[in-house]
Amino acid sequence: MNAGLIFYFAHRTLRCQNKIEEALDFYGAGLSDVKICAKKADLSSTMAHLLRTLPFVFVVSDSPESRPGCAAPLFQILHIPVAASGEPKGVLRLTGEEKTGYLIESLNQAIAVLPDEPEELSRMLPAAFERLALKFGLMADFPAEEREPFEEMIESSMKTFNPGV
Repeated sequence: MNAGLIFYFAHRTLRCQNKIEEALDFYGAGLSDVKICAKKADLSSTMAHLLRTLPFVFVVSDSPESRPGCAAPLFQILHIPVAASGEPKGVLRLTGEEKTGYLIESLNQAIAVLPDEPEELSRMLPAAFERLALKFGLMADFPAEEREPFEEMIESSMKTFNPGV
């Protein structure tokens, strides 16, 4: 599976992209398209462009408040109902230490709305990928377990110290 990435008024782009690519790589997926959106008016067209060909898009945005700055415009663009508190209805919240992100899903696509803070991404991406793994049938490619051969090392060192063993 390939994903897209939109940076919307983001500043820590390389660090955030690295965090996202690490998570995607763990599931055997990758980024196939990265876009920069520096105008508010371009968010809708940039999102539409990526969603035409990709099942999953990350949107990383500045977060002057507790949630990404692109959240409200995206909820409006996607016609997501919003409660009086400003929180979207029927959308998975991704909680970090100080920030909130969102996972917006349709039948066969998803959009992760994330803050431009790598430390917060580390807290949000596991919950997002838990859901995405179910949705898209992703299987994690867990790192091979590197087992230290302690028994062999001890036996070898004992022979060195006591050659009669």
